[in-house]
Amino acid sequence: MPFTSNPGARSLPARPWPRLVALFGALLLTFALFGLAPSSARAEEGQPIGWALDDASETLIKGRVLFRYEPGLYDQTLELANELPQWWSEIERALGSDLDDSVIIHVVSHAGMVARATGMPVWVSGVAHPERGEIAIALHDPDGSRADLETLLRHELVHVALYRASGGAPLPRWFHEGVAESVANEIDLLRAEALAGAVFGVGVPAIGELESSFHGDARQASIAYAAARDFATWLRYHDADGAQFRQVFSQLRMGRGFETAIADAYGESLTELDEQWHAGLFGRFVWFPLLGSGELPFLLLAPMIGYAWVRRRRHLAAGWARLEAEDELDRMRRLDLGMA
Repeated sequence: MPFTSNPGARSLPARPWPRLVALFGALLLTFALFGLAPSSARAEEGQPIGWALDDASETLIKGRVLFRYEPGLYDQTLELANELPQWWSEIERALGSDLDDSVIIHVVSHAGMVARATGMPVWVSGVAHPERGEIAIALHDPDGSRADLETLLRHELVHVALYRASGGAPLPRWFHEGVAESVANEIDLLRAEALAGAVFGVGVPAIGELESSFHGDARQASIAYAAARDFATWLRYHDADGAQFRQVFSQLRMGRGFETAIADAYGESLTELDEQWHAGLFGRFVWFPLLGSGELPFLLLAPMIGYAWVRRRRHLAAGWARLEAEDELDRMRRLDLGMA
């Protein structure tokens, strides 16, 4: 589907070391078996204030998505726009809803611009304001290193989608951040290592204790994000087809409170589910003590990379088809109105 014409808008034009081998092989095998595919993004939900990202003065339109980007970032913005239909379709499938896909996305060069415009901490590279459907992401992190724009945008899109899928119901932070990282569909080795280290070290906090951990020191926050992500993924794949997870959002849209919605969907309380998840952590992360052995085969990577590539192409095609169908439906509605 071509970009919508708009004044001022542009249109589409060595083998690793043994320890690294063990780490990648172990983590990818674990993710394949247990559905762990969350993302890592230094991102937050935004403050309910007006955003002033004046440097993002250029515009690009993809369907119902408006990109505002800083001059010089056209190529990066175009790449994001081309991938967005796939990502949104994946998010909708995960949450079990056909969601409004109108979003405003600001793309700027440095995280400091995001912080100044949104009132968020200086370490934030991406922000979402779910109620407004507005997102800001930065090409460079606060330390000047290159940010992963794809991961940031997927993460923030999930925040917006969660608000819409739940009907705006209040959600605990661990759920918002955990689901955002899980559904964003990225493997984050640092998150997995942080959780595994906690399993065999200081221990993993109960879900009810995560809120305070998010505001703790760097180590506590890292464990909180990793635990939230893993528990959210565990909930997503608790049953064979993910129906229970999707049912949570149906319950929320009916006005149920969060813990009531969880209990209605899963037939067990949040506390009981948390206990079950904790009980399985040791067995699922049994690979962690083996990281230094170098004995896990690098060949484990090949089938997983191949599967990910095929899955990515299939979802991209599905995303394009969905957006084209929506545009055709809108066109037919406009014709009907014109004839009436």
